[in-house]
Amino acid sequence: MKKQIKALVTGVLITALALSTTACGSAASKSDAASAPRKIVAATGGGPRPLVYTDDNGNITGHNTELLKAVFAKLPQYELEIVQVDGVSSVITGVNSGVYQVGFNNLARNEEREKLVHYTDPIMVNEYLVVSNKNIPVDPEADLSQFAGLTYVGGAGNDKTTVIEDFNNEHPDKQINIEYSSADIVSQLTDVEAGRYDLMLIDAPMYNAYYSKEYPLDLQTYSLKGRTSTKYTYFITSYEDEELYNDINKALAEVIADGTSTQLCQQFLFGEFSPTIADK
Repeated sequence: MKKQIKALVTGVLITALALSTTACGSAASKSDAASAPRKIVAATGGGPRPLVYTDDNGNITGHNTELLKAVFAKLPQYELEIVQVDGVSSVITGVNSGVYQVGFNNLARNEEREKLVHYTDPIMVNEYLVVSNKNIPVDPEADLSQFAGLTYVGGAGNDKTTVIEDFNNEHPDKQINIEYSSADIVSQLTDVEAGRYDLMLIDAPMYNAYYSKEYPLDLQTYSLKGRTSTKYTYFITSYEDEELYNDINKALAEVIADGTSTQLCQQFLFGEFSPTIADK
């Protein structure tokens, strides 16, 4: 009888120990899951160079890309993955629908897109050049009104096209025709040189430091510095992800303050185009 009681007690203790071990293991698993970084998928259309491009090893890089990596290096609670999609429209749609958590592609803010996605604080201040066909008379002291009736070519959704769209909205009697194009910048420059289109806009550092040297086409340029309101580019998130949005802005301010942003501007853009922390 004593042996039976002893065996019963032993069995109960073993069962209790097993349940305790299982419970501890389950709690540990939950703890591990809770501490694992959240995966963030950031989408880009993959251009234009040197803001976003694919290097010789097949890696997505460029100013916007490396700035995003620097931001997430300060956010260990997240694991960043960068993917390339088919153009800016896919970036906007994907972030709006929650397929991607972050978008970047030299993105400018406008009212229509702002209904769909949440713009972070600015990541870059833009300075623009009008690049036009050499046969078009250009007054370096005049504003964009001198191009009324001519045809601009540019990508839908980027900051340069937004400048033209804003001009047209503000000057209904001096419209510049817009031809939306998904062609790369070199093709657009070539089309302007050939007279298929009259003009395009391009970031000054991109053109001066890269395209004018790599592709010496017969074109003329005209600076818009001081002739348009200041434009910025941004990262985007979903309105449903306020925590991620706030975390990105906080880390972005740190990246600007510690000089990382300036370093990346010098590396990729050959100048300082960092916004101030106060820019919104």
